[in-house]
Amino acid sequence: MSREDRSDQAFTGLEAAIVFIAFIVVASVFAYVVLGAGMLTSQKSQETMHTALGEAGSALLPGQSVIAKLDNDRGLVEFMEFDLETATDLAAIDLKRMTYTIATKNDLITFSPGDSRVSITWRYPEDGGHLLEKGEVVTVKLNTRSAGIRRGDTFTLQVSAAGGETAVLTRTVPAGIGKNVYVELF
Repeated sequence: MSREDRSDQAFTGLEAAIVFIAFIVVASVFAYVVLGAGMLTSQKSQETMHTALGEAGSALLPGQSVIAKLDNDRGLVEFMEFDLETATDLAAIDLKRMTYTIATKNDLITFSPGDSRVSITWRYPEDGGHLLEKGEVVTVKLNTRSAGIRRGDTFTLQVSAAGGETAVLTRTVPAGIGKNVYVELF
């Protein structure tokens, strides 16, 4: 067979197949890189979401009312009670590491963790531990005689957990109430 009789169509088809396979390999490598980057981004966003939910989920949720008792002597608020629970079930709050702060126009009183003027009563305990978890409600009683809160005074109560979670309530004691009475502050 002479050289002119040979057909180069087989080589052209083989070259086209090799180029086609090369394109497929390059495209698959590119797709693998894109999918890997997408998965990594998805994992990072999932981690960020879980971290944010963990921080937001451990927020304290105070009850809407504060019960205050005025003493017999000078009409000072002897103690106040309020409820606490968690906003979601993502984290537990250690009640032994809570700090309570009362701010009036004249004073700033802080009740540190373990302060004897703070007592905690479980209203709806789930497991009996000292961690406040979803579904549990505690009543916190603060002996506030040293704060000097009188009838007509406005005060701000801030509850802070060790993890940075806070709850803030601002209330005013009605001016027209008597001594030795219980009053619900909204």
